[in-house]
Amino acid sequence: MLITHARTLVLAAAAVLAPAAMGGTNEANVGFEAGPQGWSINGWDTPTPTGGNPGARLHWNNFIDTFGLSARTSTHSAFLGDYGAKGEVTLGIDVQVNFIQFFTSIVSRDLVVILYDDDTFNGAPPAAVWAHLGTLDGNGMHWTRFTATVTDVHSDTLPAGWNGAGDEDPVTFEPILPAGRTWANVLAGVDRVEFTTFVPGWFFGFTFFDLSVDNISIQPALPAWTDEGHALAGVSGDPLLVGEGTLIPATNNSLVLSNAAPSALAGLFIGAAGNPTPFKGGTLMPVPFLGPLMLATGPDGGLPLAFTTPAGLPAGTEIWLQYGIADAAAPQGVSLSNAVRGLAP
Repeated sequence: MLITHARTLVLAAAAVLAPAAMGGTNEANVGFEAGPQGWSINGWDTPTPTGGNPGARLHWNNFIDTFGLSARTSTHSAFLGDYGAKGEVTLGIDVQVNFIQFFTSIVSRDLVVILYDDDTFNGAPPAAVWAHLGTLDGNGMHWTRFTATVTDVHSDTLPAGWNGAGDEDPVTFEPILPAGRTWANVLAGVDRVEFTTFVPGWFFGFTFFDLSVDNISIQPALPAWTDEGHALAGVSGDPLLVGEGTLIPATNNSLVLSNAAPSALAGLFIGAAGNPTPFKGGTLMPVPFLGPLMLATGPDGGLPLAFTTPAGLPAGTEIWLQYGIADAAAPQGVSLSNAVRGLAP
């Protein structure tokens, strides 16, 4: 019951945390102040100088019926080429919606990102990989950031959250990678990138769109988990907290505490930010916090806690976690693990 309760509160905490700021080196960001830079929406590449997030934007309000929208490039070199050489990266786009309308009805549309290799590979046909980013609200939505992280760039297997296209499953009729194509060999030669409402495998009818895009970016992916330090030693030395998993929505993750006092009461502090605060002779990082969630270590001083990232968790969501453990050997009877920061891709 305690573990189940802890899982529930960890997920509840994640749902209220705030997106982190962008960062990193060797990143490209197309904000349209310098022109389209190879990007267009359905071929339209004339930026509107105001109303963006901030500054200029690429605006589509051509009310001739459109099946779907695609912000795409086949020329901006930072987004193309060998992703195996780029390493793990995050692709992102800001979208603002005035409305989406199908005949007289307001509708929503899923947004996906698609990476295309338009060439054959050792005789296998062209292929693509794609990921679902979220849903565009046809009633209108303020500027919203959508991202997808490209991981395991040398793996033949599609990572969680990514799908293949270029062929069709003969049983389900869903899009799949053609025989001979893999995640790695598609990424080795990306010729086009699209942020689009044309979800592979689906058909669409004439729709009216009025929306804008801005800040189309590629940047090195930030790690899902970061050790933020500030452990306070107890009977076994410094308790160690490690986060495991990708934090991709709907995937399995875990928190693993080790080297803590055996068979001891342990409280898990959960916060949206790290604010170093004196606590029991040490430093508590998740302040303000939810909890502490009261659990207990095992006879070996360990405490594993598994959880599933909530579906739809916004990209850039931060979660800070740190344990306090009842420990007579600590300066004020409580040892502290190191704090860890989780970042949803």
